[in-house]
Amino acid sequence: MKKVKLIIGTVNAYPMHSGIGKLEEIYENSYKPYLKMVHGMGLPVTMYYSGELLSWLLESNDGMQMLINDIVKKKNIEFLGGGYYSPLFSLIPRKDRVGQIELMTTALRKYIGRRSRGMWISEKVWEPSMPMTMNNAGIEFTFIDEAFFEDAGLFNGELYRPCLTEDQGKKVVIFPISNRIISRFLIDEPENIIEQIIACGSEKEERVISIMVPGEELDFSKGVEEHLNKFHELLKKNKKQIEVVLPGSIVRELTNMKKVYFGCVSPGDIGRWSGPIFREQQFTGFNDEGLSVDSGKSTAIENKPKPFNSQSFFRHFLAKYPESNFIYSRMIYTHNLISQIRGDKQRKKAAEVELYKSQNNAAYWHGGGSLGIYSAENRRFAYANLIEAEKFSRERVGFRASLVSDDFDMDGINEFIYRGLSINAFVHRKGGTLFELDYIRTPHNYIATMARHHEWYHDENEINDVYTRNSFVDHFFSADVKKEKFFDMDYAEAGDFISGVYKINKLNKEQKKVELVRCGSVFTKKKKFPVEIKKTYTFKRNYIDVEYEIINKSDAVLNTTFASEMNICLSSPEGRVAEISVQKKDVESIVNEPFFEEKDVSEILVKDFERKARVDISTKLQATIWGGFVSTKTGTGIRVESIYQSDCFLYAWNISLGPGKVWANSLQIKIDRLEKRTQKS
Repeated sequence: MKKVKLIIGTVNAYPMHSGIGKLEEIYENSYKPYLKMVHGMGLPVTMYYSGELLSWLLESNDGMQMLINDIVKKKNIEFLGGGYYSPLFSLIPRKDRVGQIELMTTALRKYIGRRSRGMWISEKVWEPSMPMTMNNAGIEFTFIDEAFFEDAGLFNGELYRPCLTEDQGKKVVIFPISNRIISRFLIDEPENIIEQIIACGSEKEERVISIMVPGEELDFSKGVEEHLNKFHELLKKNKKQIEVVLPGSIVRELTNMKKVYFGCVSPGDIGRWSGPIFREQQFTGFNDEGLSVDSGKSTAIENKPKPFNSQSFFRHFLAKYPESNFIYSRMIYTHNLISQIRGDKQRKKAAEVELYKSQNNAAYWHGGGSLGIYSAENRRFAYANLIEAEKFSRERVGFRASLVSDDFDMDGINEFIYRGLSINAFVHRKGGTLFELDYIRTPHNYIATMARHHEWYHDENEINDVYTRNSFVDHFFSADVKKEKFFDMDYAEAGDFISGVYKINKLNKEQKKVELVRCGSVFTKKKKFPVEIKKTYTFKRNYIDVEYEIINKSDAVLNTTFASEMNICLSSPEGRVAEISVQKKDVESIVNEPFFEEKDVSEILVKDFERKARVDISTKLQATIWGGFVSTKTGTGIRVESIYQSDCFLYAWNISLGPGKVWANSLQIKIDRLEKRTQKS
């Protein structure tokens, strides 16, 4: 008779910042009824809750702590540890890895009365250095998809046995996760699931499989209860062949485990989401259901060539999305600032907690059923906590504004970082653009934007940006380019400045000023013009001045349109709590259209009621302004939706420059506290 040991349970890691209303709905329909079922069914269950979710679950819901205590007393439940704020361990510094795990361990001791010997790895993203981190934090075991057991050279019965791995002499036990069964757990009939479990067993050797289902998917309002009850009854009926166990009890008994080394491991379809490599569809079993925008009709996504990155390496997201790399770089930068705090343990601990919050995995990638980096809320949450962490890193007395040059995003080119009392500003030499603008009081990064990137589920007509949506992006184009063509990316860029690298001409740290210069080209129908742009950033307490000089280096007259593009991230247009207006001479008028064009404008004024802030973008020379929303067509695995990312304002001037002549102008972006009398009631 075939026998198998089964570890079964749920993984619960709903990001708290995604909204309390949705969380309460999941609690009522999934978390609460499932825990009540566990209390009464008498089968051992393994569960993982992120630390912040566990804290909310037990402190904000009457009777839940008592229910958990009763289950724990029966010794029928094992809570796994992990990262308190569900970080991607492979992306965060090793010190923070241990800190997150220890914070989670402290929470388990507080709420459950015991620590865990095992942990769950967020999104099951593994790198070979993990054993040292886990062992140093007192963790003995974790879980990896069974597919990667095969990649590590295991086969047949070895795929169903825990194994041992190590790093620098630090050992941990790895349990296999049966992703095949999990993916169809709520689709197949319980009898079929039981048959699949028994089929993994053996008459000669001990085998173990793990089924850890996302807790949010166990929606009792959709008939899951009947399915689970039937499955649990069948487990009891087949107890001679299926022994339901807790992983901690197995670890104590394990002997003669095979030593194995795993490479960089990510969930099976990560390569499809993270990589730009396209191959004809060669694989079956993709369970994403592609739906057209705003409809319930299926598209032919499954028949289209799909990108597939055979390495399936999670860090590819940092290369695919500059926006993800900016958040990652900001996190590393802030970690380094915190590490310099001396003599104030309380301040350092408070800074570390804010840093840990920013490491929630949601803002660093896109795939599966998650908007991820495409969610403006995820990006705002990450930056808000990073800014708060940085505020703790500042000396309470005597902090002074500074301007430094450093390779912030680790691309081999130094950026410029201004840290002030009211704002932070980060300038990139690629394009000479402003790529982060923090309002310290709120806290909020007004350039937490997202470009329209190509995704595997897009068709060939989808709009894609060719540059990152920063601010002070320098464009040249012909006079026949219209607003609609610009926002649809259906125009020819006449210059090579939007992504070209600017050189450092002058850096004055005392005056908080940096002068950048680029010698590039502007193309017309008849001629290629050598053109030089000098671009000087001056940083003040709550504003930035940007002075432009455009020099025609040719021997002919250059007639073209120059434009400086500004992008800022506000709240979504649906239910927006912001007001945008344009200033013409002494007249201010509110803009009500999603896309607009205004001539002879000297200033755009943004009243951000949500953050009680006012953002003013002014120009010395009056400009023609094109304004509109930047939205992406983003898939979640269920449907493709139009998602707001940012507001774009293009300041444009028609210029005519003779040989050697200079066009000069200055722009200013200023952030100030919104006066109480102007705040929305």
